[in-house]
Amino acid sequence: MRAIKGLLNLVLGLLTAVLGTVLGLVAAVVWILGAVLCATILLIPLGLPVIRLGSRLFTLARQLMRFP
Repeated sequence: MRAIKGLLNLVLGLLTAVLGTVLGLVAAVVWILGAVLCATILLIPLGLPVIRLGSRLFTLARQLMRFP
């Protein structure tokens, strides 16, 4: 029983690490998209919320990457 619990913790740890990595990559793409939108003066109102969303995604990815 103890071995199964340890194996389950290992698998869940790896799964959350992979999910955090993928979410970090998505957050990077979203943040870059927001920066490109902010590069044009007319699209700044669209770019700022997109950058804020990218920052929140980075925070969530960092929380997923923590080891339990």
